[in-house]
Amino acid sequence: MQNSKEGFLNGREQQLLLFIRQLGWGDVRIRIENGQPVVIYEAIKTLKLDDTGAETRPGNAPYPKASKA
Repeated sequence: MQNSKEGFLNGREQQLLLFIRQLGWGDVRIRIENGQPVVIYEAIKTLKLDDTGAETRPGNAPYPKASKA
């Protein structure tokens, strides 16, 4: 991926993208300074529910427990 200002993503931008990809689904609040991500303040992982029920989950695996941040 390229950043139009510098040509390539720097380390902080790469870390932010990796974090977002690992989060998968949820909300993120970040602090930007001089056009660069500096801190991820909050990350709230969200589990999207569907109408099919637990019996259709592979192996009836339990849903992940919510954790306190």
